[in-house]
Amino acid sequence: MNALTILGSGAAEGIPASFCDCRICREARKSGGRDIRMRTAYSLNERVQIDMGPDFFSQEMKYGGNSARLKHVFITHEHSDHFRTYPLGMRNENWFSHGFEKPLHIYGRPTVMARIYDDCGLCAQGELSLDLHVLQPFEPVELSGEDMTFYPLPANHYHIPGEAVFYVIRHGKTWMLIANDTGIPHESVWKWLEDHVSHLDIVVADCTMELLDCRNDHMGGKDALEFHDRLQEMGIITTGTRYVMNHFSHNGGALHAEMEAYFNPYGIEVGYDGMVIEY
Repeated sequence: MNALTILGSGAAEGIPASFCDCRICREARKSGGRDIRMRTAYSLNERVQIDMGPDFFSQEMKYGGNSARLKHVFITHEHSDHFRTYPLGMRNENWFSHGFEKPLHIYGRPTVMARIYDDCGLCAQGELSLDLHVLQPFEPVELSGEDMTFYPLPANHYHIPGEAVFYVIRHGKTWMLIANDTGIPHESVWKWLEDHVSHLDIVVADCTMELLDCRNDHMGGKDALEFHDRLQEMGIITTGTRYVMNHFSHNGGALHAEMEAYFNPYGIEVGYDGMVIEY
Protein backbone atom coordinates (compact mmCIF):
# COMPACT_ATOMS: atom_id res chain seq x y z
CA MET A 1 0.00 0.00 0.00
CA ASN A 2 1.32 3.44 -0.97
CA ALA A 3 0.28 6.74 0.55
CA LEU A 4 0.37 10.45 -0.18
CA THR A 5 0.77 12.46 3.03
CA ILE A 6 -0.20 16.13 3.24
CA LEU A 7 2.60 17.46 5.44
CA GLY A 8 1.10 20.94 5.49
CA SER A 9 -2.16 22.44 4.29
CA GLY A 10 -1.61 26.17 4.79
CA ALA A 11 -0.70 28.99 2.45
CA ALA A 12 2.19 31.41 2.95
CA GLU A 13 1.12 32.67 6.39
CA GLY A 14 0.10 29.33 7.85
CA ILE A 15 -2.85 29.25 10.26
CA PRO A 16 -2.89 30.86 12.72
CA ALA A 17 -0.80 33.50 11.04
CA SER A 18 1.85 35.43 12.91
CA PHE A 19 0.76 38.88 14.11
CA CYS A 20 -2.86 38.16 13.15
CA ASP A 21 -6.00 38.36 15.29
CA CYS A 22 -8.63 37.76 12.61
CA ARG A 23 -11.56 35.44 13.31
CA ILE A 24 -9.91 32.45 11.64
CA CYS A 25 -6.65 32.82 13.54
CA ARG A 26 -8.43 33.41 16.86
CA GLU A 27 -10.59 30.32 16.41
CA ALA A 28 -7.65 28.20 15.25
CA ARG A 29 -5.67 29.11 18.37
CA LYS A 30 -8.68 28.21 20.48
CA SER A 31 -9.84 24.99 18.82
CA GLY A 32 -6.59 23.62 17.38
CA GLY A 33 -7.02 20.37 15.46
CA ARG A 34 -7.51 20.63 11.74
CA ASP A 35 -7.68 24.42 11.85
CA ILE A 36 -3.92 24.54 12.59
CA ARG A 37 -2.04 24.55 9.29
CA MET A 38 1.67 24.45 8.49
CA ARG A 39 2.87 25.51 5.05
CA THR A 40 2.00 23.14 2.22
CA ALA A 41 4.24 20.21 1.29
CA TYR A 42 3.69 16.55 0.41
CA SER A 43 5.42 13.22 0.96
CA LEU A 44 4.96 10.24 -1.37
CA ASN A 45 7.35 8.12 0.68
CA GLU A 46 10.52 8.69 2.72
CA ARG A 47 12.50 9.21 -0.51
CA VAL A 48 10.22 11.50 -2.55
CA GLN A 49 8.73 14.83 -1.51
CA ILE A 50 7.06 17.85 -3.12
CA ASP A 51 8.21 21.24 -1.79
CA MET A 52 10.45 21.95 1.17
CA GLY A 53 9.28 25.08 2.92
CA PRO A 54 9.80 26.85 6.24
CA ASP A 55 8.11 24.05 8.23
CA PHE A 56 10.35 21.28 6.84
CA PHE A 57 11.97 20.49 10.19
CA SER A 58 8.70 20.64 12.15
CA GLN A 59 6.95 18.40 9.64
CA GLU A 60 9.77 15.86 9.82
CA MET A 61 9.51 15.78 13.62
CA LYS A 62 5.72 15.67 13.74
CA TYR A 63 5.20 12.93 11.16
CA GLY A 64 8.20 10.74 11.85
CA GLY A 65 10.14 11.46 8.69
CA ASN A 66 13.85 10.96 8.20
CA SER A 67 15.33 13.49 5.78
CA ALA A 68 18.59 11.51 5.72
CA ARG A 69 16.72 9.04 3.48
CA LEU A 70 15.33 11.71 1.15
CA LYS A 71 16.46 11.31 -2.48
CA HIS A 72 14.11 13.41 -4.66
CA VAL A 73 12.50 16.81 -3.97
CA PHE A 74 10.25 18.38 -6.59
CA ILE A 75 9.79 22.12 -6.06
CA THR A 76 6.69 23.84 -7.41
CA HIS A 77 8.27 27.31 -7.40
CA GLU A 78 10.80 29.34 -5.47
CA HIS A 79 8.43 31.37 -3.28
CA SER A 80 9.70 31.07 0.27
CA ASP A 81 6.61 29.33 1.65
CA HIS A 82 7.35 26.42 -0.71
CA PHE A 83 11.14 26.41 -0.86
CA ARG A 84 13.70 27.29 1.79
CA THR A 85 17.35 26.53 1.16
CA TYR A 86 18.41 26.66 4.82
CA PRO A 87 17.95 22.90 5.42
CA LEU A 88 20.17 22.18 2.43
CA GLY A 89 23.03 23.89 4.23
CA MET A 90 22.86 21.15 6.84
CA ARG A 91 24.03 18.65 4.20
CA ASN A 92 27.69 19.24 5.03
CA GLU A 93 29.34 16.24 6.65
CA ASN A 94 32.30 18.36 7.75
CA TRP A 95 30.13 20.43 10.07
CA PHE A 96 26.51 19.43 10.58
CA SER A 97 25.12 16.10 9.39
CA HIS A 98 26.25 12.56 8.70
CA GLY A 99 25.11 9.43 6.91
CA PHE A 100 22.60 11.00 4.52
CA GLU A 101 21.71 9.78 1.03
CA LYS A 102 23.89 11.13 -1.78
CA PRO A 103 23.06 12.89 -3.95
CA LEU A 104 19.82 14.68 -3.15
CA HIS A 105 18.09 15.33 -6.47
CA ILE A 106 16.25 18.64 -6.63
CA TYR A 107 13.92 19.42 -9.51
CA GLY A 108 12.62 22.88 -10.33
CA ARG A 109 12.44 25.72 -12.80
CA PRO A 110 15.38 28.15 -13.37
CA THR A 111 14.31 30.49 -10.57
CA VAL A 112 14.56 27.57 -8.12
CA MET A 113 18.09 26.83 -9.32
CA ALA A 114 19.02 30.50 -9.04
CA ARG A 115 17.84 30.53 -5.43
CA ILE A 116 20.02 27.51 -4.64
CA TYR A 117 23.12 29.05 -6.21
CA ASP A 118 22.48 32.44 -4.60
CA ASP A 119 22.11 30.90 -1.14
CA CYS A 120 24.46 27.90 -1.30
CA GLY A 121 27.02 28.98 -3.90
CA LEU A 122 29.44 26.47 -5.32
CA CYS A 123 28.83 24.20 -2.33
CA ALA A 124 25.54 23.12 -3.89
CA GLN A 125 26.96 20.32 -5.98
CA GLY A 126 30.05 19.85 -3.83
CA GLU A 127 29.92 19.64 -0.06
CA LEU A 128 26.10 19.56 -0.04
CA SER A 129 25.87 16.69 -2.55
CA LEU A 130 22.99 18.11 -4.54
CA ASP A 131 22.11 17.06 -8.08
CA LEU A 132 20.08 19.83 -9.71
CA HIS A 133 17.59 19.21 -12.52
CA VAL A 134 15.91 22.03 -14.46
CA LEU A 135 12.32 21.10 -15.25
CA GLN A 136 10.86 21.74 -18.67
CA PRO A 137 7.08 22.15 -18.81
CA PHE A 138 5.28 19.02 -20.02
CA GLU A 139 8.50 16.98 -20.18
CA PRO A 140 8.36 13.86 -17.98
CA VAL A 141 10.87 12.99 -15.29
CA GLU A 142 11.24 9.26 -14.66
CA LEU A 143 12.20 7.96 -11.23
CA SER A 144 12.90 4.40 -12.31
CA GLY A 145 13.81 3.16 -8.84
CA GLU A 146 10.44 4.40 -7.57
CA ASP A 147 8.26 3.43 -10.55
CA MET A 148 7.19 7.08 -10.68
CA THR A 149 6.88 9.63 -13.47
CA PHE A 150 6.45 13.34 -12.75
CA TYR A 151 4.93 15.63 -15.37
CA PRO A 152 5.45 19.35 -14.59
CA LEU A 153 2.63 21.53 -15.91
CA PRO A 154 2.71 25.34 -16.09
CA ALA A 155 0.75 26.94 -13.27
CA ASN A 156 -1.28 30.13 -13.54
CA HIS A 157 0.84 31.67 -10.80
CA TYR A 158 3.92 33.86 -10.39
CA HIS A 159 4.96 37.09 -12.07
CA ILE A 160 7.35 35.28 -14.44
CA PRO A 161 5.30 33.08 -16.81
CA GLY A 162 6.24 29.42 -16.67
CA GLU A 163 8.29 29.61 -13.48
CA ALA A 164 5.70 27.89 -11.28
CA VAL A 165 4.54 24.36 -11.99
CA PHE A 166 2.17 21.78 -10.63
CA TYR A 167 2.41 18.04 -11.12
CA VAL A 168 0.68 15.08 -12.64
CA ILE A 169 2.30 11.99 -11.14
CA ARG A 170 2.14 8.33 -12.11
CA HIS A 171 3.09 5.96 -9.30
CA GLY A 172 2.75 2.40 -10.49
CA LYS A 173 -0.78 2.20 -11.87
CA THR A 174 -2.02 5.18 -9.83
CA TRP A 175 -2.33 8.63 -11.38
CA MET A 176 -2.59 11.77 -9.30
CA LEU A 177 -2.61 15.52 -9.78
CA ILE A 178 -1.23 17.89 -7.14
CA ALA A 179 -2.09 21.45 -8.11
CA ASN A 180 -1.67 23.95 -5.31
CA ASP A 181 -0.52 27.49 -6.16
CA THR A 182 -2.33 27.79 -9.44
CA GLY A 183 -5.36 29.60 -10.66
CA ILE A 184 -7.42 28.18 -13.53
CA PRO A 185 -4.74 26.81 -15.90
CA HIS A 186 -4.19 28.04 -19.42
CA GLU A 187 -5.76 26.16 -22.32
CA SER A 188 -2.45 24.50 -23.26
CA VAL A 189 -2.57 22.66 -19.93
CA TRP A 190 -6.13 21.46 -20.44
CA LYS A 191 -5.17 20.24 -23.93
CA TRP A 192 -2.20 18.32 -22.51
CA LEU A 193 -4.41 16.71 -19.87
CA GLU A 194 -6.95 15.74 -22.52
CA ASP A 195 -4.24 14.17 -24.70
CA HIS A 196 -2.14 12.43 -22.02
CA VAL A 197 -4.28 11.56 -18.99
CA SER A 198 -7.17 9.11 -19.20
CA HIS A 199 -8.02 9.13 -15.50
CA LEU A 200 -6.92 10.49 -12.15
CA ASP A 201 -7.21 8.42 -8.99
CA ILE A 202 -6.27 11.31 -6.68
CA VAL A 203 -6.54 15.08 -7.08
CA VAL A 204 -5.26 17.62 -4.57
CA ALA A 205 -6.30 21.05 -5.84
CA ASP A 206 -5.64 24.62 -4.80
CA CYS A 207 -8.24 26.36 -2.67
CA THR A 208 -6.17 29.17 -1.16
CA MET A 209 -9.06 31.61 -0.96
CA GLU A 210 -11.39 28.98 0.52
CA LEU A 211 -15.00 30.08 -0.08
CA LEU A 212 -14.12 33.37 -1.80
CA ASP A 213 -13.93 33.59 -5.59
CA CYS A 214 -10.44 33.59 -7.08
CA ARG A 215 -9.27 32.25 -10.46
CA ASN A 216 -5.80 33.73 -11.04
CA ASP A 217 -2.63 32.89 -9.08
CA HIS A 218 -4.78 30.79 -6.72
CA MET A 219 -8.31 29.41 -6.56
CA GLY A 220 -11.24 29.47 -4.18
CA GLY A 221 -15.01 29.17 -4.06
CA LYS A 222 -16.82 28.71 -7.37
CA ASP A 223 -13.56 28.84 -9.33
CA ALA A 224 -12.16 25.87 -7.41
CA LEU A 225 -15.39 24.06 -8.27
CA GLU A 226 -14.98 25.11 -11.92
CA PHE A 227 -11.57 23.38 -11.95
CA HIS A 228 -13.18 20.24 -10.50
CA ASP A 229 -16.10 20.33 -12.92
CA ARG A 230 -13.90 20.68 -16.00
CA LEU A 231 -11.88 17.61 -15.02
CA GLN A 232 -15.18 15.81 -14.51
CA GLU A 233 -16.55 16.91 -17.88
CA MET A 234 -13.37 15.66 -19.55
CA GLY A 235 -13.95 12.26 -17.94
CA ILE A 236 -10.60 12.40 -16.15
CA ILE A 237 -12.17 12.24 -12.69
CA THR A 238 -15.13 10.14 -11.61
CA THR A 239 -16.98 9.40 -8.39
CA GLY A 240 -14.13 7.00 -7.59
CA THR A 241 -11.52 9.77 -7.58
CA ARG A 242 -10.31 11.03 -4.19
CA TYR A 243 -10.66 14.79 -4.64
CA VAL A 244 -9.15 17.03 -1.94
CA MET A 245 -8.92 20.81 -1.61
CA ASN A 246 -5.72 22.12 -0.03
CA HIS A 247 -3.42 25.15 0.55
CA PHE A 248 -5.60 27.47 2.64
CA SER A 249 -5.10 31.09 3.68
CA HIS A 250 -6.69 32.71 6.72
CA ASN A 251 -7.65 35.49 4.31
CA GLY A 252 -10.21 33.09 2.81
CA GLY A 253 -12.26 33.53 5.97
CA ALA A 254 -13.38 29.95 6.57
CA LEU A 255 -12.65 27.34 9.22
CA HIS A 256 -12.16 23.66 8.38
CA ALA A 257 -15.72 22.67 9.28
CA GLU A 258 -17.15 25.55 7.25
CA MET A 259 -15.22 24.40 4.18
CA GLU A 260 -16.40 20.83 4.71
CA ALA A 261 -20.00 22.03 4.79
CA TYR A 262 -19.43 23.80 1.45
CA PHE A 263 -17.38 21.18 -0.44
CA ASN A 264 -18.46 17.80 0.95
CA PRO A 265 -21.83 17.81 -0.89
CA TYR A 266 -19.82 17.79 -4.14
CA GLY A 267 -17.87 14.71 -3.04
CA ILE A 268 -14.84 16.87 -2.27
CA GLU A 269 -12.74 16.49 0.86
CA VAL A 270 -10.93 19.27 2.73
CA GLY A 271 -7.23 18.68 3.34
CA TYR A 272 -5.50 19.04 6.69
CA ASP A 273 -2.05 18.63 8.15
CA GLY A 274 -1.17 14.93 8.41
CA MET A 275 -3.91 13.73 6.05
CA VAL A 276 -2.93 10.37 4.55
CA ILE A 277 -4.39 9.32 1.20
CA GLU A 278 -3.73 5.63 0.63
CA TYR A 279 -3.63 4.09 -2.79
